Amino acid sequence: MQSAQHSTHFFKLSLLCLSLSLSACQKDEKKQIDQTQNKIELIQQDLVAIQQGSAISKTSFTGTIRAVQQSSIQAQVTATATNVNAEVGQRVSKGQVLVHLNNQDNAARLAQAEANLTSTQAQANQARLMMERKNRLLNQGFISKVEYEQSRVDYQAQMENVRAQQANVDIARKANQDGTIYSPISGVITKRDVEPGQTVAAGTTLFEIVNPDQLEIQAKLPSDMQAALKVGQRIEYTIQGNPDQLTAAVSRISPIADQASRQIEFFAQPNETITSLSIGSFVEGFLLGSQNIQGQQIPLDTIQSLKEKPYVWVIRQNRIAKVPVQILNQSYSNNTAIVQGLQNTDLISRIKFNDDEIKQEVSISQN
Repeated sequence: MQSAQHSTHFFKLSLLCLSLSLSACQKDEKKQIDQTQNKIELIQQDLVAIQQGSAISKTSFTGTIRAVQQSSIQAQVTATATNVNAEVGQRVSKGQVLVHLNNQDNAARLAQAEANLTSTQAQANQARLMMERKNRLLNQGFISKVEYEQSRVDYQAQMENVRAQQANVDIARKANQDGTIYSPISGVITKRDVEPGQTVAAGTTLFEIVNPDQLEIQAKLPSDMQAALKVGQRIEYTIQGNPDQLTAAVSRISPIADQASRQIEFFAQPNETITSLSIGSFVEGFLLGSQNIQGQQIPLDTIQSLKEKPYVWVIRQNRIAKVPVQILNQSYSNNTAIVQGLQNTDLISRIKFNDDEIKQEVSISQN
């Protein structure tokens, strides 16, 4: 009886072990199926191997396009505009009349000063004749030397009055001439703040002129990067709104850094022709160094968030990874970039993934 019970118990235990074994096998098979199903399949054309490359060292900067020759023209006297001969967008030549300002007070002062000068010159001429007459009388012994010296002193005093009146005439003539405004440079009118019949005060800006034929880059660089600045140094840059890659050369450098911003101002001469519409536009560029830098060469279009925090999607040990990179050089013309931060065994993915796919396993097909 006990032997039969023992056999039954053994049989039940065997069935339980067999059931557990079958259940474990089913779970392993399901896990393997799930893992296979969760793998992301890629083909060889989706991946790019990393190559070693080199590029010229670059120092980034920002700046603007400005005209080398520009002028702000102000009224020198308070007067009324009678004729305005220039419009915004009009090209003018150096010395061309831009506006006539009418000030009758200045004209009257000039006439008065000229009349006073004429009167003073007449008195000085009379004093000269008197001095010459007394000089002859002195030589003939008819007057004393003291009397002659007195006439000479009177003549010198009259000549001083003539010089003073001449200065008054020059001042009055300058004030009267300031009523005619001439262009100080050849260029294009970019701003006009005067109309016929308008009364303008001295110091009021009437016109602004720039010469669009001579443009340059005005930029700044932190003083701790001053070693990258040299006259004649090559520059690559782009203008806001223009995707073309342009070049320039540093033409001059400020000898001191700005006390407030601790930045050094420099200017560069563009090699290509730039239209006047670019004046005031924002510029981004690089100062090209003389030394080559070594790094990892990858396609430029595989870099994500290029302007902020660049990164690339890579396959590392058959799993997806999101790797930040430091861009040392980039070239849009041949779609290449020299970077740092990758492992040489990484495969760069042309496929964009999501953050929830990081560390997910991939399979790479040869077809």
